[in-house]
Amino acid sequence: MPLKIAAFPIGHARVQNAGKTVGRRGTMAMSESTVIRDAQPGADDDAVVLLMTDYMTWAHERLANEFGVHEPPADPAEIRHHLDDYRPPKGRLLLAECEGKPAGVGALRMLSDEIAEIKRMYVAPDWRDRHLGSAILDRLLEEARSRRSRIVRLDTCRFMTDAQRLYRSRAFAERPPYEGTEIPTRIQQYWIFFERML
Repeated sequence: MPLKIAAFPIGHARVQNAGKTVGRRGTMAMSESTVIRDAQPGADDDAVVLLMTDYMTWAHERLANEFGVHEPPADPAEIRHHLDDYRPPKGRLLLAECEGKPAGVGALRMLSDEIAEIKRMYVAPDWRDRHLGSAILDRLLEEARSRRSRIVRLDTCRFMTDAQRLYRSRAFAERPPYEGTEIPTRIQQYWIFFERML
């Protein structure tokens, strides 16, 4: 179990790096009040589901407003049902906390032995000035490397320009829709698909 204050698995070394405290295998404390760690099954499910529901609700509203695309409302029960798709051994599910409050989420799942996909990257509006998105992305890329992935893929809506800048800053490049994407063919024109080599 992580230690509450430092948020590191007991016995794991900590390393100071560019103002961040990094666990060799596990979690990262960006400051005393900001922590990125594995989302614990059961204990963190409500927080993760709330963040993912907020993300999908916001995305669906923007899709409707910008492109006239009307998707079904985000279903918290359906989101909860699929959380294990992002947990070991299938992937990794991260939760960011600021001042003890859920602030962001990000997930990785394996599309094949050599291809990983990043999903559900989201930071709540109140916490977007703390570079949580880049920290979550970097942790997920570390996870992909640790799994010996050769390629990491992801998708983002065309209106998510901040996310696109972040992905390009980490050497992601645009590509056509890929096998295994969750985005239905009928709305792929409103998405941008990315990948990078590791």
